[in-house]
Amino acid sequence: MSTNNEFNVVVIEDDNADFIILESLLSASQRFRFQLTHIKNFQEAQQYLTEDSHDIFLLDYFLGADTAIDFLKEASLLHIPQPIVVLTGADSGRIDDEVIDLGAADFIPKNELSTSLLERTIHHAVEHKRAELNLERMAKRDPLTGLGNRLLFEEMLEASLARAERKKGKLAVLFLDLDRFKEINDSLGHPTGDLLLTLIADRIRKVIRNSDFAARIGGDEFTILVDEIHNYEDAVLVANKLLDAISPPTAIRGHELNISASIGIALYPENGKTPIKLMQKADIALYEAKRHGINRLQCFTARLQTELEKNIKLEKGLRRALEHNECELNLQPKWNLSSRKIIGFEALLRWFEDEGGVKRFVSPAEFIPVAEKTGLIIPLGAWVIRQTCKLLKSWEEQGISDYPIAINVSPVQLKPGNFGAFLKTILDKERISAHMLEIELTEETLVDIHSEDDNALEELEQIRSTGAKISIDDFGTGYSSLKYLKHFPADYLKIDKSFVSVDGSDSLAEPAICRAIVTMAESLGMQVIAEGIETEEQLQALKEIHCTMGQGYLIAKPMPAEQALQFALDHNCLNPEYTDQFSSPGGE
Repeated sequence: MSTNNEFNVVVIEDDNADFIILESLLSASQRFRFQLTHIKNFQEAQQYLTEDSHDIFLLDYFLGADTAIDFLKEASLLHIPQPIVVLTGADSGRIDDEVIDLGAADFIPKNELSTSLLERTIHHAVEHKRAELNLERMAKRDPLTGLGNRLLFEEMLEASLARAERKKGKLAVLFLDLDRFKEINDSLGHPTGDLLLTLIADRIRKVIRNSDFAARIGGDEFTILVDEIHNYEDAVLVANKLLDAISPPTAIRGHELNISASIGIALYPENGKTPIKLMQKADIALYEAKRHGINRLQCFTARLQTELEKNIKLEKGLRRALEHNECELNLQPKWNLSSRKIIGFEALLRWFEDEGGVKRFVSPAEFIPVAEKTGLIIPLGAWVIRQTCKLLKSWEEQGISDYPIAINVSPVQLKPGNFGAFLKTILDKERISAHMLEIELTEETLVDIHSEDDNALEELEQIRSTGAKISIDDFGTGYSSLKYLKHFPADYLKIDKSFVSVDGSDSLAEPAICRAIVTMAESLGMQVIAEGIETEEQLQALKEIHCTMGQGYLIAKPMPAEQALQFALDHNCLNPEYTDQFSSPGGE
């Protein structure tokens, strides 16, 4: 852009005589200097829409077979930052109104042209546009770091993609996420976390070029547009520079922090030609990078494309499953370790996809991550709750009220802020006692609730107010802190099965960890359930450290609800000593 007294003007005019008149009038200006670029046709003018070396367009309304309308529409789609002033030879109020509605800054009848009118019109149009852009960009800036936000990033990316398409060029979208930022935020507090984010933003600015653009799109997630690259290696070079710039130890509020980041990369045109596709694929690449550790980068690959297509297929299948009732509820018994009597169940969602009349079992490990990422976990979770409550009501009507059922709840279900109310509505509708229901949350979910999400914390409080029990699942595998359990104690802790059983061994996999969890739970007034018990040796070892409840294939695998109830009734009528009559090997 030029200074306040000098303007670079693109004149789009197919009549040489009219251009000479404009040139003469503008050269006579005493207030400003005008540098003119003369364009004679619409096709050549389109090339200048994606250039940023000029301040304003003076556009003749009629350009051969084309009109200013076509140019204005394309300029609007590309969100160009330069104002457009239309020169109209026709005396038509309708044309004037039309070009203003399409985004023209002003219009000037050719028969009224003068140096003073052109000076005033150009100066006001440029200054007004600059002020408008400044206000717009302030509204589209992250208030903490000063970087752009998601909306501004998508606009900048869209404009860069238009330039790249015209020039047959390349660009890259980088998704950057700080490793273990949550731990820093939780242990040192949000003010320290905010200072760290500001520092990281400054380091990103110092690495990228003026032609690139960075944004903070939420939490500790940043996006970087790397414009005008030649190949894949250029994007990797920038990504490595970013990782190096972020990694030096950082002193904040008396704490020396060791920071690292992970980066996912998507390339145009190889990985997509629209902002949404490139950002989606950079995000998938980032997830893959973080899956393999810290301080890593990953480009979107053919393998990730295959996984993406698989996930899209799974998403479509899940939507169909919800519509056509293809899901089932299985129950896995929980039992008292001493008496071996069944004391309750865990509800497990099972999906049997209908593929042309053939039922195919889809593992929860396959579809649950897709359901969480797409939000389908919310209707799926609601289905599980409804089915579980109906089942409990049915048992109650048969005079059976000895077997509470635990259901797994994703943090995604808590975020909208209506889970507690929904749960209470279902409990009231089925008229069952809330103590027959147990809500299982993973250990990491509990940390997330306390550290980030006030809505989720309120949801948890509302769950407890209904009378439903709460258990912390997979305990020992996440990032737990005792303060979370102390301030908001759960009713149960579930020892993750990785600490109980390991392939090829009959003994308890991690006896010291199991003992520590039991001791901690006792001190906090909680009960402990051990998952994945497969052998007598494991059961005896757990009893010795005073663990009282368990699940696992030693007694029973998950089974359909009707079968599970009959199993419990029959099993509890037997001698409490273990019998292999009901032992069921196999996978969950």
